[in-house]
Amino acid sequence: MTDPLTIEVDGTRTPLVQGRTYRVGGAPDCEIRLPDSAAPAPMLARIRHLHHWTVGGFPGDARIWLGDAEVTGAVVHLRDVPDGTDLVISTPAGRARLHILRGTPPPEARVPRPRADDDAGSRTHRLGEVTVIGREDADAGPHEHRIAIPGWGVAVEQATLKHVAPGQYHLRDGGRGNGTFVDGRAVSWARITPGMSFSVGRSRFTLVRDGELRERRFATAATLSVWRLSAEHGGGPALRDLSFTVGPGEVLAVLGPSGAGKSSLFKALLGELRVTHGRVTLQGLDSRTDFDQLRLLLGFVPQDDDLHRTLTARQVLDYAARLRLASDTGSARRRAHVDAVCEELGIADRLDVRVERLSGGQRKRVSLALEILGDPSLLMLDEPTSGLDAGAAREVMRTLRGIADRGRTVVLVTHSTDQLVGVDKVLVMAPGGRPVFFGPPGEVLAAFEAPDFPSLMVRIGSAPDTVPDAPRTPADPDTRPDDAGRATAPADTPSAGPATEAKRRPGGRPLRRTAVLVRRELALLHARGPAALAGLMALAVLCGGFAALVASDQGLAVTGPDNPKALQALNLLLIGAVLCGQALTYSNVVSEFTIIRREFRTGVSPGPVIASKFLVHTLVGTAQAGVSVAVFRWIRPGPTPAFGLDATTMTVLPLVGTVVCSMALGLLISATADRLERAVTLATVASVCQVALNGVPFALDGSGLPYWAAMFVPGRWGLAAAAALTDVRRLAPDAAADALWEHGGRQVLIDLGMLALLTAVFVWASWLVLRRRLRPL
Repeated sequence: MTDPLTIEVDGTRTPLVQGRTYRVGGAPDCEIRLPDSAAPAPMLARIRHLHHWTVGGFPGDARIWLGDAEVTGAVVHLRDVPDGTDLVISTPAGRARLHILRGTPPPEARVPRPRADDDAGSRTHRLGEVTVIGREDADAGPHEHRIAIPGWGVAVEQATLKHVAPGQYHLRDGGRGNGTFVDGRAVSWARITPGMSFSVGRSRFTLVRDGELRERRFATAATLSVWRLSAEHGGGPALRDLSFTVGPGEVLAVLGPSGAGKSSLFKALLGELRVTHGRVTLQGLDSRTDFDQLRLLLGFVPQDDDLHRTLTARQVLDYAARLRLASDTGSARRRAHVDAVCEELGIADRLDVRVERLSGGQRKRVSLALEILGDPSLLMLDEPTSGLDAGAAREVMRTLRGIADRGRTVVLVTHSTDQLVGVDKVLVMAPGGRPVFFGPPGEVLAAFEAPDFPSLMVRIGSAPDTVPDAPRTPADPDTRPDDAGRATAPADTPSAGPATEAKRRPGGRPLRRTAVLVRRELALLHARGPAALAGLMALAVLCGGFAALVASDQGLAVTGPDNPKALQALNLLLIGAVLCGQALTYSNVVSEFTIIRREFRTGVSPGPVIASKFLVHTLVGTAQAGVSVAVFRWIRPGPTPAFGLDATTMTVLPLVGTVVCSMALGLLISATADRLERAVTLATVASVCQVALNGVPFALDGSGLPYWAAMFVPGRWGLAAAAALTDVRRLAPDAAADALWEHGGRQVLIDLGMLALLTAVFVWASWLVLRRRLRPL
């Protein structure tokens, strides 16, 4: 047992208790608070106990003295330090002195340790006729009644509170931030009366009485409390009666053999697993009722670096910031935020390098930065050291330790039991999602009498029933285990009153996010390089060229008694449009699905994803159709003008409709396929059907399966529109007498209208399928 230590700062003594972690700095939530005159940093150091008391987590520019000797390492060991020794931490911003005392101070000198979920302060505001709640911003402009709150997801005018009657206010969300919440759900409007509450950012507001609003502001740091959590997956148990608590600034490592439910724990926290019992609370929010708001406090870094590798790190992070921050965040402010996060993670000098050219450790840091941009309170990582060498793995763990030291809760799943440096607590799980240990990392092996971690994992995996369950850990030392889930719940739980008094907010900022995703799609297209773009146009050139070679000297016009080769030329043009359209998108969604799912967790809905891909590839497909027609018209004449349209328009119009409709079909294929190989198979089948069922290989009369199947084929309606426009039945009298080829304005509108209708159906189905895949519950 280590001798007790006490830290004295400016006359205030704090006894150190084993198992707890103490932050030293000037921030209000530090357990050892430095006076303002001696606080060179909000978080200056961290005192924790492994085998003995150590001090670490110093700023990079700090110099440390223990007594009269300067310490050169990153960690100061307090073992056998004489009573009365001074620990001095010096930075360019100032110097702090900590006096180390051996033994326990008398009871009257003890300073109680703050609760892990203490808020950052409470304040009361006087309300006007209209009160604006929004981000602290120098450019916000004057307003007589304005409540400024911090937060990267908070807009300058996030919400307004309008006084409409004695004791009644209308709360409206401005639609430019990450939401205004009543009862944990984002609302666009709600009626607020005395005693009711709502949340914006990390502030919870309660209308105390008419004209008086109380704000309770939470710090970034938050306690994660999991209480008796059970969940199912595929009809079987994934988690069984799991309870633990992780405080702010702590790192929890989750260990266990394959099938132990480690990843299931993250899925349950992210709302991707059906929870059958128990609760999760974070910063006073309950996952059962407040998940819409709670998920804004979660950051999840998957095992694979799900990033667009052809973009630079700066582009990846800039687009992520545009999606996650308030939409009125200026470019300079956004860029400064990205630079600050990357400086914190040590990748500021690699921002202009393509992600594919970064090392494994650097890509992992970019992935970390992606989540930190959203300012989460809880950061979850799945196998953060997987695939890294020992040196890179150590650097990643040190980075996580630094992130926790700066006031976030970190939970990671790992198989690298040799990389537990800097971990505060360990949760060991057995197959079936059963917890078997929760406590300090130094006590794991002793608890199971195991010689090493590999032996322990083998034992747990091969004979899980012989391992006893772990004891439940309450959220507070003075709380019974059965009350653990209630310990972090705030007393003033928000309430919106009757359901008719609040209007749910539709999907967050869909138009804004669509615009951002369109810009990213264009950047991805540009990143493919000139050769890839030239290849897309070369395919269109080939299609137009082959059609011209097949056609006679008359092209698509009628200069003689007939032009039988016109139908063959027209067919080749339309087949090229079908192939160009499907090739644009059949692999698009499936190859980016992990990225799309990652962004969905942060609030990016499937609608903007599908819309952005459709819009950008419509431009590309239209360009391909134009190139194909230009090549054909350069070699052969176009059709005879009709319906007030010139020859070029008559040729381009059905080709553009066919390309866009086929592209929408490719989008549906890509959204449906669970892997690229299946998308290739589906696209091939669709291409064969489009060629075989367009009406040229054999006649499609009004009966039989081929006739009805052809109704859902873009190539069928594209060729029909082109044939009706060019009067192909006159050009090729020997062709099949297809009713859809009738040369008339009404028939042309029907054929083009069916292309538009099929396009809308395919896009809608793509959105529906993708939404279903992203929401498995």
